Amino acid sequence: MGNYTKKIIASLFIFVILILNICMINANAYVSEVPELNAQGVCLIDGYTGDILYEKNSDVQFEPASTTKVMTAIITLENCSLNEQVTIGENPPYADGSSMGLQEGEVYTIEELLIGLLLPSANDAAEALAEHVGGSIENFAQMMTRKAHEIGAVNTTFKNPSGLHEEGHLTTAHDLALILQYAAEYNDFVRISQIDEYYYKNHPYTDGSERWAINGNNCSPYSSYAKYNYPEYVYDYIFTGKTGWTDEANHTYVAAAKKDSQYLIAAFLNANNKAEHYKSVGPVFEWGFENFITKKIVSIGDILDNYVINDDVTIPLTSDRDIYYTFLSTDNLYPSITVNYVKKDYSTQTISEGDILFENASLLVNGSTYTNVNLISAGSRTYTTSVKAEETVNSISSNKFFIPIIVSIFIILRIIYFNIKRKIRYNKRRRRIRRKHRF
Repeated sequence: MGNYTKKIIASLFIFVILILNICMINANAYVSEVPELNAQGVCLIDGYTGDILYEKNSDVQFEPASTTKVMTAIITLENCSLNEQVTIGENPPYADGSSMGLQEGEVYTIEELLIGLLLPSANDAAEALAEHVGGSIENFAQMMTRKAHEIGAVNTTFKNPSGLHEEGHLTTAHDLALILQYAAEYNDFVRISQIDEYYYKNHPYTDGSERWAINGNNCSPYSSYAKYNYPEYVYDYIFTGKTGWTDEANHTYVAAAKKDSQYLIAAFLNANNKAEHYKSVGPVFEWGFENFITKKIVSIGDILDNYVINDDVTIPLTSDRDIYYTFLSTDNLYPSITVNYVKKDYSTQTISEGDILFENASLLVNGSTYTNVNLISAGSRTYTTSVKAEETVNSISSNKFFIPIIVSIFIILRIIYFNIKRKIRYNKRRRRIRRKHRF
């Protein structure tokens, strides 16, 4: 075999090895492929960090349908107590679409209406809550939009509290995921969304029959309706969520799931096939749980740096909050963590434990800026006149030139002393000689 042929074979061998390495890198990057998705807008985020793990047109606006009611519940919970009473007005009983059969003049508690809002997705309950909280549908919708923007859902505009089709009533999959992330912080929201069925014992229908609210969350393990009618849709780790559908919006859905220590939120908009849509929900969550790991990398109170006032005084700087970080399941789970911040001079100030010394410090993970954190004093230090004097002395004495200076001063003083002493002796001697010559 000639040298030329050997070189060709060696080159081909190296090429094959490189290709295999690239394939292995790509294979290791994700454990599995993303499932086939029917929805046109999809966003999967980590519930702790808000990091986007998967997206498909996640910033494209679509109609949210009844997933709107997540924000309706947020505004209600933030402005009312659960036992607050609501008198049903003239308009809610005529709301289009799904309803719980409200009648003008009936009195319900906020909690009873929230149950109707989140379980059977009642549009009359949505309008009753909006009128009670906002005074009108228009004012309440403005409150909803402001709240959405406040929590980062900046591409969302609400026109009504129910999600019925209306020009300009739009959100994105990413925004919808952020909205549920916010709602899931309310224990009452989660608790109500997990109710299987509710009997309105004080509110029978006008014909005397019993009024019930049935949980219509098609993927929820808390819904007997879903487990009986759609067992293939149910995903056991979902703990809260909201379905939606209108002719214009198609099928929509947003849900949150927890598995072991992991927490994910998925939003789906504009799915035109109900079965394909809901069957993909569980696999999307599983894909996220398989491919990503979120862990707490900083706990509140962890020391992130030390602020040196002088050689004798150092103040530990701690985090003001827990910080989570989302890793690929193949990543190193123990990153380096550092902080950058603009230094301030606290050398002449009193510092108390718990003071915020540096706001919005940059927290870096493996050298890249990840988030901001306030740095809190983990120690205290009282600054008084005596402290100032002591620190001044300490500062001087710790100077590397201090001893040579003191020695030099001592030598100079000794020289001056002996010069003066010698001069005095000399003068005395002269005076004695003069007196002698005088006599």
